[in-house]
Amino acid sequence: MQNNSFKENFAPTVVLVVICLVATLLLAGTYQVTTPIIEKITKENADAARAEVLSAADGFEQMDVTLLEGVTEVYKATNGAGVVVTTAFKGFGGAVTVMTGIDTNGEITAVKVTDAANETPGLGTKATTPEHLAKFVGQTAITNVDGGEGTRVDGITGATFTSNAVFNGVHAALEQFAELGGAL
Repeated sequence: MQNNSFKENFAPTVVLVVICLVATLLLAGTYQVTTPIIEKITKENADAARAEVLSAADGFEQMDVTLLEGVTEVYKATNGAGVVVTTAFKGFGGAVTVMTGIDTNGEITAVKVTDAANETPGLGTKATTPEHLAKFVGQTAITNVDGGEGTRVDGITGATFTSNAVFNGVHAALEQFAELGGAL
């Protein structure tokens, strides 16, 4: 009778514990196998995006510098072609991540929005289009107010938060470049 009670009361618990342990071990093993692959792909994608905004570069090396507010990373071209500055500023739905390429003369070579997934489709995302981002190319100083120092770059009507996030990202990249001492 006791043996039958054990089977009824404790056997399901033991089976569930064993199932949980096996599932945990499988999950941990999968994590160990996939983590290096994911990191490699993430690095390759980031390097490809950097190459888009600073096409004269032949490779990139992360710089160990004091980052200004909003700047998340700075990479310099291994051939001295310039730098790529990544920034993140709050848009309408969350952070908008922007990569800005800057050559050794301090001119913006290109701008790419790498993450604006939470912005309003069809409205906020207009501030991330190549047409809008092209307004920054060739500039060494930008402003979004009349009489400000630099070339005025207006935002997209109806996409104020996203436009401001992109503008602030590019502006912070130029400030970070200046903080580095300009020409590298």
